[in-house]
Amino acid sequence: MDDEWQAERDWPLLATGLAGRLRRDCMAQWLGFVRHPFVRGIADGTLPPEAFRNFLIQDYLYLIQYARACALAVYKADTVAGMRHAAGLMSGILDTELAMHVGYCRTWGIEEAALEQAEESLELLAYSRFILDRAQTGDLLDLLVTMAPCLIGYAEVGARLHASPLTVREGNPYWSWIALYGGDDYTALVEDGVRRLEAVGAACGAQARYPTLLREFTTAVWLETAFWGTGRSG
Repeated sequence: MDDEWQAERDWPLLATGLAGRLRRDCMAQWLGFVRHPFVRGIADGTLPPEAFRNFLIQDYLYLIQYARACALAVYKADTVAGMRHAAGLMSGILDTELAMHVGYCRTWGIEEAALEQAEESLELLAYSRFILDRAQTGDLLDLLVTMAPCLIGYAEVGARLHASPLTVREGNPYWSWIALYGGDDYTALVEDGVRRLEAVGAACGAQARYPTLLREFTTAVWLETAFWGTGRSG
């Protein structure tokens, strides 16, 4: 987990452009996110199972708020193509990803009723409401920037763990999670999101607004890092 894996090297889309610049300009906070102890526990299989179950429950609740953010992206889009793109993401969450998450949770002994009855953690409340606040008070670019750390970060974590010789594969209960976020399907989704951010940034004056966008991105990274803490078992 201490290897110097670089997203720019293995992921050309982050070598240039808005997403890569934002990531590089808050690198200290970013490394705290992608190298968090929770991530290290997933890599070597030592994360307590109850901590992972707690995380899965909160991640389900996060997906609901993420779908709401996508709905606001439909409203904020200024082209039909942009509306369709955001609507496709929202549909993917509501029609596919939530059901997949429920099925995965069931393999960890968490039934759908427990997910529906769960309460949002303070970390989730802070993180998701920050995204929704920027979605409502800002424009589409503000929204996409605050959503970007989740999209890019999970792909980097997946790729980092999938490639690292220090990651335990045999007998690791979290290997399927690693394989999901380090796999081709999720990578393709993230690449599409990075391109979308770049296009919206060019249309909405990202260069002139960069200091504000960096503050939004850095805050989202901080809140995303805190969200790993929803997996604590005590």
